[in-house]
Amino acid sequence: MKPPKSEFDRLIEIAGATPFSGWDFSAIEGRWKVGHPSWDYRAIARERIAHASSLLDLGTGGGEFLATLAPLPPKAFATEGYAPNLEVARRRLAPMEVRVLAVHGDLHIPMPDASVHLVLDRHEEFDPREVHRVLQPGGRFVTQQVGASNCEEVRAELGVEGTRPTNAVSSSRALGEEISRAGFDIERHEEVKTSYEFLDVGALVCFLRAAPWEVPGFSLTHHRKELEAIHHEIKTKGSFRATHHLMLVIAQRPR
Repeated sequence: MKPPKSEFDRLIEIAGATPFSGWDFSAIEGRWKVGHPSWDYRAIARERIAHASSLLDLGTGGGEFLATLAPLPPKAFATEGYAPNLEVARRRLAPMEVRVLAVHGDLHIPMPDASVHLVLDRHEEFDPREVHRVLQPGGRFVTQQVGASNCEEVRAELGVEGTRPTNAVSSSRALGEEISRAGFDIERHEEVKTSYEFLDVGALVCFLRAAPWEVPGFSLTHHRKELEAIHHEIKTKGSFRATHHLMLVIAQRPR
C-alpha cells in the first residue's frame, strides 16, 4: 500500500492536470487575489466602442473579454496567435459577427491600411507602426500592458531571468514615448503596481501554466524544490505575494 501523498504533491498533481483554454482562471477562483488598477479598462473600452464604427482587438485570447464589451461596432475584428485559443475565440465571437484572424504574433496585422476606427490591446505585444497603419486618421489606440516588474518575485524565487519584452514596458512614460514615435498623439498614460496573492502553490502553478512567458522554462520537475519552498511560505504566512505591474496608454492617430 502506497503512503498517502503530501498536501504539496496533491496540489502540484492537480495543478499540472488542470485543463486550460482561452483566458479562464475559474479553476483557481478563491485561491488567489489580484489587485486592480486605478482605472477601469473595461469601462474605457466600452466608452470608446460606443463612438467607433469599426474595431480591432489584438490578442483576443479565447474572446472572453471582448465578448463582455458588447454591443460591438458593425465591423469588428480580433487577432489571436495561439491555436487552441483561436478555435475557442471563433466559437465564442461568431454569434457577435466578429471575424477572428489567425496571426503569428501581432507585430504584423493582416488588415488593410486605415481600415479600423479603434484598436484595443489588452496585454498583447504590438508594433506601434502597424497599429498606426491600420488605424483611420482620428482613430484611437487603447492599450493596457503588463509592466516589466510583473511577477519579479516569482522569477526570483524560481531562479529564472525574465525575457526581454517586445515593448517598452519599464514605465507608462516609456511606453507612451514608444507609441508617440510611431506618429501618435498621447492622450493619457498611467501605471500602477498592485499585487498577486497566491493562497496555495497549486494556484501559482495554474497561473504559470496559463502565462508561461512570466517564467520562461518553468517546469514542475525542474522547479520542484523552489515550489516546495513557496508552499512552505504559504503555509507559514498564509500566501505568496508578487508584484502586479500594469500600465495604460490611450493614443490617437492625428487626423
